[in-house]
Amino acid sequence: MDHSIMRIYFRLLLLLLFFCHANSQAQNMPIGYWRSHMPFTNAIAVATDGVTLFSASDQSFFTFNAASKELTTYSKVEGMSDVGIAALEYDAVTGLTVIGYTNGNIDLFKNETFFNIPDLKLKTISPKTINDIYTENGLAYLSTSFGIVVLDLKKRETKETYNFSINGKSFGVQKLVTLGNYFYAITDSGIFRANKSNPNLQSIAVWQRINKHIALVSASSFASKLFLTTKDSLFVLRADTLFPLYNSPYQITKLTTDSRGVLLNEYNTTNFNGDIKFFDSIGLVFDSFKVKGNPQGVVKLSDNTYWVADQVYGLGQRNSSNTLDYIRPEGPAAAGSFDILPYNGDVWVAHGGYDENWTYTYNTAGVSHFKDGKWTWFNQLTDWGFFNQLTDFIALAKDPIDGTVYACSYRSGLVVFKPDGSKELIADTPLLEKHFIDFTSYRVAGATFDLNGNLWLNNSGAVHELSVKTRDGNIHRYSGAGSRLNAAYILTDNNNLKWYFLPSGGDGVAVYDDNNTPDNPADDRMAKISASQYNLNSYVTCIAQDRQNAIWIGTNDGIGVINCSPDQVFAGNCEIRKPIVQFDKFAGYLFQNEKVRTIAVDGANRKWVGTTNGVWLISPDGDKIIYRFTVDNSPLPANDVRKIAVDPVTGDVYMGTIAGLVSYRSTATEGGTSNESVTTFPNPVPSGYSGTIAIRGLAENSDVRITDIAGQLVFRTKALGGQAVWNGRDYTGHRPQSGVYLIFITNKDGSQTHVGKMVFME
Repeated sequence: MDHSIMRIYFRLLLLLLFFCHANSQAQNMPIGYWRSHMPFTNAIAVATDGVTLFSASDQSFFTFNAASKELTTYSKVEGMSDVGIAALEYDAVTGLTVIGYTNGNIDLFKNETFFNIPDLKLKTISPKTINDIYTENGLAYLSTSFGIVVLDLKKRETKETYNFSINGKSFGVQKLVTLGNYFYAITDSGIFRANKSNPNLQSIAVWQRINKHIALVSASSFASKLFLTTKDSLFVLRADTLFPLYNSPYQITKLTTDSRGVLLNEYNTTNFNGDIKFFDSIGLVFDSFKVKGNPQGVVKLSDNTYWVADQVYGLGQRNSSNTLDYIRPEGPAAAGSFDILPYNGDVWVAHGGYDENWTYTYNTAGVSHFKDGKWTWFNQLTDWGFFNQLTDFIALAKDPIDGTVYACSYRSGLVVFKPDGSKELIADTPLLEKHFIDFTSYRVAGATFDLNGNLWLNNSGAVHELSVKTRDGNIHRYSGAGSRLNAAYILTDNNNLKWYFLPSGGDGVAVYDDNNTPDNPADDRMAKISASQYNLNSYVTCIAQDRQNAIWIGTNDGIGVINCSPDQVFAGNCEIRKPIVQFDKFAGYLFQNEKVRTIAVDGANRKWVGTTNGVWLISPDGDKIIYRFTVDNSPLPANDVRKIAVDPVTGDVYMGTIAGLVSYRSTATEGGTSNESVTTFPNPVPSGYSGTIAIRGLAENSDVRITDIAGQLVFRTKALGGQAVWNGRDYTGHRPQSGVYLIFITNKDGSQTHVGKMVFME
């Protein structure tokens, strides 16, 4: 056959292979891929160019084209420089949306691209909060905690600053409004006015104070008049005097205007809903509509539709019934993540919480569930009848036999999510006891399934700090090894021992052995590993079991490791190892002087550690640092990390911070016992692809060799748990030529082998 025809056949074969794999690989993400999981319910601002809406919540930002119905979400993964949005506004001259963050950082957004202006963030002054943004003629005026910062949007740089200071004391500007030839600055020290053309606006001397007696919330101009609000009243400014127009029975949150009049945003703090009232130029109401939650701003599009930023339910459009139809991108119910339970892309999140003193906070965010790209919430917003009064969910456990999920509330008991979609509340039942002082609370602080499928719970603050529901439905309670004030985050180890930590008083860690006979406490053993007895550093904050059955203990000052037999543990002669880590030319105790909040173990027995200073990946023994992620070098929303959990199937590492949840596709998965379900991604490897190639579904720590079709070795490695990774380069550092390559896989003892194929495209 002619060689040119053979080349055509070969290319057709490659294309056929590509399309055969396209659908199966469509949902796969490459190694090193970050994904943001931010909430979009708490909309705090909205702006528009007349067709596209720009909506901001505390942690997230998205756009919605009202004509095409296209919705696009953004985060640090997509180029934002920060989290924690304080204000935003659109500028018609430049087509830029100005985003101001709570820490003073600034992004300019246009055409799906962000441009950062960090000038204000980098200033040494404090505070530097951005309260509001006003745009005019290609300039953006940022009202801040110390004055007004002016940005030249065409040059994309800071132009000047108007410092508001009297007798050496700075004061904040809440909002800047223009009326005729004048700027009006609504400040913490009254209303100030200055001519817009004055060349000395940087000096407070050119600003005339016209009122200092009323604490104002918002302002806007309409029909050559300036309208202003306090927290409960609407005023108009005439001859430098405030005249009352309307007294609201509710809380006024914002004032805006459109071509028809003044739009007053009100929030009923008793019934937790709001409304928008339209006032004409003489202060009469001529229109209104209801808001389901708390309105934080209104805009009108070119098609005359009204859209509201609702701090409870997201972005809503006024409908014919004078209420709102809401649109909201997929996301969890809240930013906080006190516990995360992932498995093969199915993720449960408990949103919290408790404070540093282990006191519940009446957090109503509940529990979120992510499956097939969709988030489902379980809280008061979605099911008021069931979740009314249920708060502070902090821990999760999943029945390994039937898939039932148990959500632990640190105040309200235990909620059971059954596979058929039904729910059950367990509180005033034989399984749980009330707190011994707070008789209104059932504090469940941890849950685990033992090796026999029995459900164990931490009943914190109860007379019995442990309880168990056996597979046959029997219930037993135990006093445990700690004190009734202390019991949290229980886990079961490979010896069927129950470990949990004692979060207050520096009591350390408790261990309980029911000897596989929950109904017979006479043969049980218990031990307490206290800080003073075993040289634990300060308070215990978290515990985890690694793949060698060692217990890793996180504290306020580093990490300790227990690797002892059960007899040693209960005899009290088990030593706690404090790993020493090498970093550059220095060595020291692992995470000494660091507050360790969470530890997770991946399929390669490496430890993912979350601290108040970011995320660390360390080697199995803790002697080497592999990765470190912070807000400065990654899409991590905040350095204060509360929970890390690893999906054993996909290798995704979920990192819950105080500012939101992200996931990272890591290099390790949990290994199996055979090589029967091996997949390779990407496969075929596209031309020009320079990312990591993953070979997944392997027996644990298998040997992996890649050869060309003639058997010449191209690459060899050892799987990280159940996944091997390759940078796509041979031993000479070059990309292999296009063609078919063989993957030879052998497990640790040589009893399991597998041969796969991989195609490199031209």
